[in-house]
Amino acid sequence: MSILDKARELGAELAVSKELINFREAEEMMLKDPHAYDVVKAFNEKQQSFQVILSQGIALTDGQKKELEDLESKMLDNPYVYNFIKAQQEFFKLLETVNNILDEAIGMNQQGCECDDDSCGCGGGSCSC
Repeated sequence: MSILDKARELGAELAVSKELINFREAEEMMLKDPHAYDVVKAFNEKQQSFQVILSQGIALTDGQKKELEDLESKMLDNPYVYNFIKAQQEFFKLLETVNNILDEAIGMNQQGCECDDDSCGCGGGSCSC
């Protein structure tokens, strides 16, 4: 079996993983809820406008920081948004673990982590935390 065939096999396994299924379901539920959609949209728009300011070398005021924090809090208070973010993090953690395993298999991972659990995403093996 070729490397590309193995990659397709891995992709097929990821496609049916509980992490991706949960992520897609949470996303669908969030997008169906008008309140969740509105608060995420407002947060993203404000964050983008503040990124423009920051990219110009201008610091945000305390009021602007507070405004963004309030929007983030409001966004995370919505159960659909919270569940989406949690599911997204779990899926990304799975992808990170897969990447760490690939890195280790090809000798790209620096040794030295020696963690006893998968808190760093390495599955309990040596990694570069």
